[in-house]
Amino acid sequence: MNKKIIKSGVKFLLRHKLQSFFMILGVMIGVIFLCLTFAIGSSTEKQILDKMKGFFSSNNIFIMAGKGMKRGGPRSEGSVTTLKLEDMEAVLNAVPGVIRFDPMQTLSPCEVIYGNVNISTTIQGRSVDGEVVWNRTVTSGEYLNKEDVESAARVALLGSKIEKQLFGDSNPLRQQIRIGSVLFTVKGVLEEKGTDPHGNNLDMEVIVPITTMMSRLKNVDYIPAAKLEVDETKMAEIAEKIKTVLRERHSLNADVSDDFSVMTPVQAQEMVQKMKKIFTLYLPLISGVILLLSGIIISILMLISVSRRVSEIGLRKAVGASPKDIMLQFVFESVMISLIGGLLGLLIGLIGTWAIITKLGYTFYLPWQPIVLGVLLPVIVGILAGIIPARKAANLDPVKSLA
Repeated sequence: MNKKIIKSGVKFLLRHKLQSFFMILGVMIGVIFLCLTFAIGSSTEKQILDKMKGFFSSNNIFIMAGKGMKRGGPRSEGSVTTLKLEDMEAVLNAVPGVIRFDPMQTLSPCEVIYGNVNISTTIQGRSVDGEVVWNRTVTSGEYLNKEDVESAARVALLGSKIEKQLFGDSNPLRQQIRIGSVLFTVKGVLEEKGTDPHGNNLDMEVIVPITTMMSRLKNVDYIPAAKLEVDETKMAEIAEKIKTVLRERHSLNADVSDDFSVMTPVQAQEMVQKMKKIFTLYLPLISGVILLLSGIIISILMLISVSRRVSEIGLRKAVGASPKDIMLQFVFESVMISLIGGLLGLLIGLIGTWAIITKLGYTFYLPWQPIVLGVLLPVIVGILAGIIPARKAANLDPVKSLA
């Protein structure tokens, strides 16, 4: 490609600023969205997968009241009164390979008050085994013990962030807080855990004994779910035996479906794969559609440009420019517009992605795809968008063009 073609292309962009701006803008928006979907998608996916690993290990089984699961973890549908603490004790005693369990009970939102500070947050009911099952201990004070659970003691463990918000630099241990209308004594401060797969901030949670939660805060005799630690070498066998025990306890006939759900690591992995498909396939496809539309816009505007530059094209042919030179000029202009839009979109997209990821509190992770595709795709779009206008310009009769 000779220098004259390059100079002519640059002059065209500078001469037709508004038209060039709209063509560049179309590609720029497509590449910005490409960056956002890939980078935010990859960072979010990595964050969720890391949280899922901490939330659901290879030796865990979740049992949920009702049926179904949503949003990357256990969440019961329908009635949630079908699962009792006694059911979980029966599973622990009757199913070989079940090592321990921690019942789950949540109250959200709930007011936590200390002095003049009032915070609305989530209260979790846990058992003695919650420390092991959830792999979360305290950094100061003590975790819940057997006596706390058996006596439904009014003691609480505070997440690190809510502890700071309530007490500042003061020592929270043995201080009294009010949860709803009930007084609790702070027994310990939990280690930091960040967010769970649902996006909940675990460091803003307050943990109380499961029995205290059920009798003093919620006044219920059921639990929505439980997390079990089991022998992972017998996972499938244990899951089936759990179903058998629960069906017998709930007096379910053979033609009646389960009133509970059992989720194993295999099912959790299937859910992760579905999430990955959204991040790696569907979202980038939207970017591809936007870039395709950008290419159509460029092609239409370049065709309009050809009709406006008939005299210029005729003059260039009259002084010796070949059809190939004319065609190369229009393709070059189209590619240059697309490439400028792509590079600007890549720059703005990466800066915007970094700002959003930082705001969300996630770790910024930049995959290679948006960088490579942000440069390569605009060039391809530019070539394809410029072919039709270039062919039309190259086939113009110079005599008629100058007439």
